[in-house]
Amino acid sequence: MFAAILIIFIFTGAGEAASKTIKLKAVTAWPKTVFEVQNFMKFLDMVKENVAKQYPGQLEIKYTGGPEVIPNREQVEALRNGIIDIVFTTDGYYTSALPEVNALSLTKIKPWEERATGVNKFLNKSHEEKLNTYYLGRMGSGIPFTLYLNKPIDSADLSGLKIRCSPTHINFLKKLGAQPLVIPPPDVYTALERGLADGFIWPAGLIRDWGWHEVTKYIVTTNFYMAVNVVLVNKDKWEKIPTHLQKLLIQTQEQAEHYAVERGQAHVEKEFAAFKKQGIKFIDLPAKEAEKLKTTAYDELWKIVIKKAPENGPKLKKMVAK
Repeated sequence: MFAAILIIFIFTGAGEAASKTIKLKAVTAWPKTVFEVQNFMKFLDMVKENVAKQYPGQLEIKYTGGPEVIPNREQVEALRNGIIDIVFTTDGYYTSALPEVNALSLTKIKPWEERATGVNKFLNKSHEEKLNTYYLGRMGSGIPFTLYLNKPIDSADLSGLKIRCSPTHINFLKKLGAQPLVIPPPDVYTALERGLADGFIWPAGLIRDWGWHEVTKYIVTTNFYMAVNVVLVNKDKWEKIPTHLQKLLIQTQEQAEHYAVERGQAHVEKEFAAFKKQGIKFIDLPAKEAEKLKTTAYDELWKIVIKKAPENGPKLKKMVAK
């Protein structure tokens, strides 16, 4: 009788444990309508679909909003403190806390290659130690950064030009003579319209979301860096997720990475064709000048990464700059 009761207790308890739904709250650095965030929303759909097929009712991720919920530069700190469970953001928004993560802007390999070669494992160690977060991976779109202008150029000399950028781009712009302007995305349109900025740096083909194609005259075809979007999970929350669901999230992340790269490349081709029809002119710099712009961009950012992360920076350079 005792054995029978014990078996009933064990299986009843196991059933209750399996039926308990783990709920996670997610935020994004940008509004839901932005191209990059739509990749994350697809990831959420994939998670929901995979959970339904493999572990019905065991995991649920609720999207709570973008920067209107938590300002984008405060989201990783909120994640660290457990206010939120998942954050979809960019490396540039938390390099002050983890400078080596900026190496992802300089990567020359695909997100799934980073996972396969140990980059993710290496970065996760830093994320766990310094930010109390689990690094799920880079949902890279395969889209590089591009220089958009309202004044033509014929060389890598950007002297006299006021260029809106993120903190990641400041040093190389200064090196080329430009005046960097760190302006929040919602204010860029007005800055361009009023001539307060002569141009801006943004991922290729992703300016329509903000309406900037209406106030842009030139696009420089020399690209640099990689638009970096990462998915981070609160470490304490991650450790409470059963192993089988952790594996599901990692597998779904990689599934979403392939989707994002394919979608990104197709989108850039489509948008550039549309911009040409609209009348935006494309500037092909002479080969020597194009190489100077690209080389300066990479050299200056690697200097910063290695200076701020003297131990991890050089290791990451060997891993991602093939």
